[in-house]
Amino acid sequence: NQDPPTPEPKDLIRCYTLQHAESGLGSDYTKRKNVIRVRMEGEQFLLQAADVASVVNWIEGFQAATNIALDLDERPMPKGPMFPR
Repeated sequence: NQDPPTPEPKDLIRCYTLQHAESGLGSDYTKRKNVIRVRMEGEQFLLQAADVASVVNWIEGFQAATNIALDLDERPMPKGPMFPR
């Protein structure tokens, strides 16, 4: 099992902010299992996780990061996970 190469800072193409990002289960994407949909800055990303537990952990992480991405004065009340536990 080879690890993917680590990118160098000069290889950075674009960085995104999680301000106003949306994340959740990509249940309508049927080509692959365990897909997470992340929308940020007008773009959409589909990420595949190894298993359901990883999906839950990633979505919770994205939502937690989104909840703290804005300045304190601009933050709405946090939204919880968008899926049943």
